[in-house]
Amino acid sequence: MKVIILAGGSGKRLWPLSSEAYPKQFLDFDRGESLLQQTVNRFSQAEVLVVTNQKHFQITQKQLGPSFGDAILVEPEGRNTAPAICLSLKYLIDKMGAREESLCVVCPSDHYFENAEDFQRLLPVAKKAAATGVIVTFGITPTYPETGYGYIQTEKGEGVLRVTSFIEKPALPLAQTLLLQGNCYWNAGIFVFQIGAFLQELRQYAPEFFEWFRHPYEKALQHFSDLPILSIDHALMEKTSHIALIPYPSLWSDLGTWDRISKILPKDENANFLSGNVQAIATKECLVFGEGITTLGVKDLLIVKSGEHVVVCHRDAMHRLSELQEKALFP
Repeated sequence: MKVIILAGGSGKRLWPLSSEAYPKQFLDFDRGESLLQQTVNRFSQAEVLVVTNQKHFQITQKQLGPSFGDAILVEPEGRNTAPAICLSLKYLIDKMGAREESLCVVCPSDHYFENAEDFQRLLPVAKKAAATGVIVTFGITPTYPETGYGYIQTEKGEGVLRVTSFIEKPALPLAQTLLLQGNCYWNAGIFVFQIGAFLQELRQYAPEFFEWFRHPYEKALQHFSDLPILSIDHALMEKTSHIALIPYPSLWSDLGTWDRISKILPKDENANFLSGNVQAIATKECLVFGEGITTLGVKDLLIVKSGEHVVVCHRDAMHRLSELQEKALFP
């Protein structure tokens, strides 16, 4: 089995904890290993290729160790997930000897799995289904009406389910309806497929990618910037009928916003999450990240000390932190 781990990202949504120079896949959230390292370790028995950009190559190499060597692929430029996946597949075939009948997993590097054992249990089910020629994805069972995720609708049933439609990030009324409906899942962006079957779907639904793929690797690399800037969902997954879903039963998050982090990270008896050398006295329902921080008599705050920045904000204002970078108030 081949594994492509996508390790790009701008890091802006969790500023100042993450940044463009140090995006969230390199953070460990007090689990002892970064999200990237946790992702790689889920595939210890497979051949793994990590695709990143030049800006993050050195830190990727440092976290994965020198033994990774040629298993880190650097994109010429960021062009979203469809070009990144196609470049990775081209590299696997031309440089690492992958065959069209090989099974491949595509997985983001920056997602949080509370119980990784569930993923290990379901992966063989996904591989068996993918061996029949369908693309298999994992869908997360919604626990609340999230408006920031895409949804995947399936037929009703159990096990491996036929996908009927992809739904863009919904407004709250639709998200509430999808939650109650019972056969709609959050899109986790994890895919399992036979390489040859994936290429056949590209040929039918994304011919510009398929034509690019036919070039030798060096020429394809030179023309990487010719590929459309598209997500793999928009380029292919929303179009193909050869796609199935396996419901994922336990806690998962892409940790893409402060609010999602607040929902998912484990809390102490005072509903605080404390990371680093933190003294929290008479403190409740706070998220605190950093070294040498003391809090006293506060509630409902996010406090982050990272590099030159110290940010204190009310939890209700966490969603506005990215505005500080967008307005160029901070580097």
